[in-house]
Amino acid sequence: MDQNQTPSTATIDQTSTTTMNQNQTPSTAVSPMMIALKPVVKPLVIRAITFIFLLVSLIVITTDSFDTYDTNDFPITFKSTDIYAYRYMISADAIGMAYTLLLVLLTISQVKSGSPIDSGLSYFEFYSDKVILFLLATGAAAGLGLTVEYNRVVDIDLDQELKIQNFLNIANASASLLLLGSVSSFISSVISSLNLPRKSS
Repeated sequence: MDQNQTPSTATIDQTSTTTMNQNQTPSTAVSPMMIALKPVVKPLVIRAITFIFLLVSLIVITTDSFDTYDTNDFPITFKSTDIYAYRYMISADAIGMAYTLLLVLLTISQVKSGSPIDSGLSYFEFYSDKVILFLLATGAAAGLGLTVEYNRVVDIDLDQELKIQNFLNIANASASLLLLGSVSSFISSVISSLNLPRKSS
């Protein structure tokens, strides 16, 4: 009886061992880079969303223009860059995009090196997030506020008013996208504030 049971017991043991090895293989196959990347996936996604908002906002505002006439009835093209408030918006878009891209590259580079996010990068992220958030929010406010002020004092002929209104509507769309970018930047700022003690410890 014992001799008849021994092969089946050995077979069961081998099957169990094989099953355990197969089940354990995926967990041990996870690369260190994937483990290091997991905590920063959400912040990177939010920064990517911020970058997209700012990029679209920049494209919209820089291509916004309309045809009109100067004081001598000479045809000219009035561009968004002729208005200081929109220049500030363009600057906010460009600086915000450059900062967001820089931080994404620095974070990915840190993760690829296999080391945890150091305290230097954490403090840079913490303080610069606040500056960029202020810049984006004030840029959006400048663009949106200009339309409100213009609509309050406008008094020109209908044809010109329609052209300018269309011009301002496009600029408002750009300012709204910039505002959304500032909201996602605010979320990134909150995350960097919450993660600072953990990263710097």
